Amino acid sequence: MMCLAYSTVMSLIENALSDEHREFRDRAATFAEEVVEPAADRIERTDEFPRDVIEAAGEHGLLGILLPEAYGGEDSDFVSYCLAVEQIAQASGAVAETIQGHTFAALPLANFGTEAQKEEYLEPMAQGETVGSMLLTEPDAGSSPTELSTVAEETENGYALSGEKAFGTNAGVADLHLVVARKRPAPEESHGVSVFLAPSADERDGFDFDRTEFMGMRGHVTGDSTLENVAIDESALLGEIGQGFRIAMGTIDMARTGLGAIGTGIATAAFEEAVDYAGDREQGGKPVGEYQAVQVLVADMDARLDAARHLVYDSATAIASGNGSTRQSSKAKYVASDAAEFVTRNAIQVYGGKGYRTDLPLERYYRDAKILSIIGGTTEIQKTTVASEALGL
Repeated sequence: MMCLAYSTVMSLIENALSDEHREFRDRAATFAEEVVEPAADRIERTDEFPRDVIEAAGEHGLLGILLPEAYGGEDSDFVSYCLAVEQIAQASGAVAETIQGHTFAALPLANFGTEAQKEEYLEPMAQGETVGSMLLTEPDAGSSPTELSTVAEETENGYALSGEKAFGTNAGVADLHLVVARKRPAPEESHGVSVFLAPSADERDGFDFDRTEFMGMRGHVTGDSTLENVAIDESALLGEIGQGFRIAMGTIDMARTGLGAIGTGIATAAFEEAVDYAGDREQGGKPVGEYQAVQVLVADMDARLDAARHLVYDSATAIASGNGSTRQSSKAKYVASDAAEFVTRNAIQVYGGKGYRTDLPLERYYRDAKILSIIGGTTEIQKTTVASEALGL
């Protein structure tokens, strides 16, 4: 899957990779080629949740990269995760984003779960038997835990969840939902924002899900979740009361950097298609790649993709060493998102009218890339964050 141009721009990163990193990258590349690519057209056509592909990802050890070995995980680092998700995104952005949503539902369990919760959920999540989703965002509160209106009313046997959630990767189809809600009655010492474990929408009365259709990332399921007195027992509390903000936002730098890796993966697929086509397609008696206008586009795509990838792996390396920062992850996320849009758009331009056809993957890459500048914090929010950090505001 890796062309000469891609290998060249990866040289600096390649030299810094360990054998373990390369093993996960190669494993993911094999999975992408043998499992994801053959399923990509079906996923795009049917828009159905690709549970079989996610289960196969678990069988290949790609869902538990960051999870402890004691619970079925691979116990590797965040660089390995980004390398893997980038390879998968080259074949399908939707599958990569589905894995991303699942991963960042499993990590809070690994970090804050009780021994009983870890034993019950983590190994099935690592194997792909249980799919996870984080429900944080609300229609009127965005992703700000301090403005959440979803509540968890304390009952004799546990809690009753009530409220509305918007978006949430894998929402509705997940077997386990991490619901961020405000405990009622609220404790005196905190705002009560906490995380609660809720089963699939099919297993609890009062849990309804309305899927939303989007222009891209077909097969990636998200939408609106409504909870009305959904009963859960007291063991469904993740962490402690009042820890919700810490739990929900504790992996935000990782999630943003992971989205950057998905962006570079989609952009790489589009770039390689454009370069191959520019060398093969003749116009006026010579390959279109010999025309200066096309060369300018290719050069800009190559440079932006290279810059984005280095920012992504700079952030990933810092996170893996325990020195990650919001400034780094925000830069990686917005630069990679912008690069993905730029490269996919101009890959279509290199193809000309043919690139607009739906029987070729370029228009899918373009539609899939667009959402990356919105989810996980918009590009504008990322730029504001970077500027505030740089200016010490």
